[in-house]
Amino acid sequence: MSEKKVAKVLEQSEDYYRKLVQDANSIILRMDTRGRITFINQFAQKFFGYREEEILGKDAIGTIAPVTDSAGRDLKAMVDDIMREPAKYVNNENENMLRSGERVWISWTNKALSDRKGHTEEILCVGNDITKIKKAEEVLREMDKRKSAFVANVSHEFKNPLGNMRLSLTHILQGESGAINEEQRMMLEIAQRSTERLIRLVKDLLDLSKIEAGKMQLSREDVPIAALTEEVIVENSREISAKNLVLEKEFSGSAGSVFGDRDKLTEVITNLLSNAVKYTPAGGKVALNLSGTAEEVRFEISDSGPGIAREDFGKLFDKFERLTAERQEGTGLGLSITKDIIGLHKGRIWVESELGRGSKFIVTLPRKHD
Repeated sequence: MSEKKVAKVLEQSEDYYRKLVQDANSIILRMDTRGRITFINQFAQKFFGYREEEILGKDAIGTIAPVTDSAGRDLKAMVDDIMREPAKYVNNENENMLRSGERVWISWTNKALSDRKGHTEEILCVGNDITKIKKAEEVLREMDKRKSAFVANVSHEFKNPLGNMRLSLTHILQGESGAINEEQRMMLEIAQRSTERLIRLVKDLLDLSKIEAGKMQLSREDVPIAALTEEVIVENSREISAKNLVLEKEFSGSAGSVFGDRDKLTEVITNLLSNAVKYTPAGGKVALNLSGTAEEVRFEISDSGPGIAREDFGKLFDKFERLTAERQEGTGLGLSITKDIIGLHKGRIWVESELGRGSKFIVTLPRKHD
């Protein structure tokens, strides 16, 4: 093929791809390494409200990006990062600006364009308008905030009456209001158990509302984790004995202390131990293991219960998610709250389990966290 024919084929190919870019239903533009726009397709011109001759050579900041105190530094840092790590700015969401001043959100994919020597000459930017998605997310966040506030208010309203009911039932069952027969005692004990369950639900809902609102504060101190675990075991000893469970403990001296909230960590261990006791059949085994390194403490609790299917692992820590039959008591919030409390301590929790072979929950907590 002659040079003229090769040149003509290349020209036709360039025209074809140029037309594809111009007619694409996506925002496509290029800018140099100083942030000046060197190309903008027709879709982007219409979207931003600029004609090509009005915007070419202009800085992206002040035209399609709002001017802020850090805008120049942010743009330079972005260009430098793209040049160093081309894959870093895929699906990067940014607030942008139309000619009218209206703010919009765009998901950008950016790529460095280099010359034959490998030097970056321009940045190719392909974007999609996600403003409607962002607005919908904002509406959902506002609805979620209102829901959390409503749940918190209702839970507070329930708290005092339920406390009074518990106190009254306790007095009656202790005979302080006169003698009661066995049938009356049985009915009152049912009412007492139901009241206790409602109180646990209210407590969990209040904890959840505080966490979601970012209002759960940690009161930190050095907490000896082995001693704290022993306290929780004592508090659960009646349930452990009632089911004739074997309790194995292996507490390493390396466990030491965690700088954390004693009450919240007590709640974490209580939730995990009570779950293990609840789902372990009578005569089964629950094992507790504590160890540590210089950086973190590791807490493991294993049971010989029915186990959990791998496809259900992701549901374990969801709010209100129940993986077992409804006959099991509980609010369904315990593991979600446990995970959030551990998160506030900058720790991690995960599960290892197989159906029919029990479950093991593992928690790691950093020794110190500012």
